[in-house]
Amino acid sequence: MTSLLTNTAAMTALTTLKSISSQLDTTSNRVSTGLRVSTAADNAAYWSIATTIRTDNNSLGAVKDALGLGSSAVDTAYTGVNNVITSLQNLRSKLQTATSSSVDRSKVQEEITATLAQIKAYADSSVSSGQNWLSVDSSDTAGYKDTQSVVAGFTRDKTGAITFSNVDIDVKSIRLYDKAASVTPETAAKIVAGKAVNGTVDLSGSNDASLTIQIGSNASETIKLDAIAMAGVAADAEKVTKDELLSAINKSIANNTNLKGLVTASLDEAGRLSLQTTATGATAALSVTGNASVDVGFGSAAVTASGTAGTTGTAGAGGILDTGATRITDINISSATDAQVATYITAVDKAIAAVTTAGSKLGAKKTQIDTQITFVDALKKANERTIGTLVDADIEEESTKLKALQTQQQLAVQALSIANSSSQNVLSLFR
Repeated sequence: MTSLLTNTAAMTALTTLKSISSQLDTTSNRVSTGLRVSTAADNAAYWSIATTIRTDNNSLGAVKDALGLGSSAVDTAYTGVNNVITSLQNLRSKLQTATSSSVDRSKVQEEITATLAQIKAYADSSVSSGQNWLSVDSSDTAGYKDTQSVVAGFTRDKTGAITFSNVDIDVKSIRLYDKAASVTPETAAKIVAGKAVNGTVDLSGSNDASLTIQIGSNASETIKLDAIAMAGVAADAEKVTKDELLSAINKSIANNTNLKGLVTASLDEAGRLSLQTTATGATAALSVTGNASVDVGFGSAAVTASGTAGTTGTAGAGGILDTGATRITDINISSATDAQVATYITAVDKAIAAVTTAGSKLGAKKTQIDTQITFVDALKKANERTIGTLVDADIEEESTKLKALQTQQQLAVQALSIANSSSQNVLSLFR
């Protein structure tokens, strides 16, 4: 049936053209954007999932940045620790050299002072992003924390709640210096003679310079310094030098079972004899009485000195190198006895072990952070693949489809043109 009022063929052709044009617009958009789901209207479920994963990937990017900063901070501290260990090893070598009697300890002390300054400089310079984990001030409650945390990852549960995970660095166990440390090392009891030994002393015949020594609550002991004691020590008992007298005192102490290892004698810069306990603290009391015909500075009255107990500050416990009974920062061998040098060597050995442990801890954290960076990077790529699977368009398929739709559009236009011309053919019959 042919109608002048209703062109069914044209209506069908127009409907087909509109459908093809709509498909052509969709396909063109996919080809130009590379996405088959670019808005929620395309596929609400896929769009929602992809958007959430993109958000998570942005968060993972921030986590990776935080891990990078944390890795830099650990690297900086580790480099500082390595340099400090090398310097401590050099320090120990210098102290070992100072044990030789032919070495000028004051000259060696100059090198030790320079090494100690270099160690402090290494610690103070180990700064990354404004953080220093080796040289700290634990009294700074706003800027210091015993434990520093590096954001390492996050998880989203089924309810959408976010939980962050951290890599924790125990700064308290690796810090080398603490400005807030108010720990005062315990001191030994020390007595210095009232006058110096000038020239030589005569300990020949019946002359003697014996001393009675009492340590703490122990019974007093007398060391006799006479011609017999000078045998093998002094070249001439009638002309005993202060150095020979010092050697004789330490030899007599070493031969006394109740004094050996408990007290040492030395000479100060003024040439005065001094005795000092090896024990420290308030209980390390010492008394010395001159009980002789020859006075070497102690007279005939007992002189008592007591050590002062160390006090621990409330601000902080200090670092590895600035605390302890023998602090590395206090090493000075200029007038030290052999026993004191040995004590310094032991302290440096302990410091090397402690700093090495700190380096091991930092190395472990460095490995943990680097591993986490690799994992986060892999996780981001996996998420990107998931997003691609959900919303990316198959460009080859869409391009082929676009070409086909363009052809169909041309045919639909021609069909519409033919349908519209049919009514004109009917009207030509009435001409």
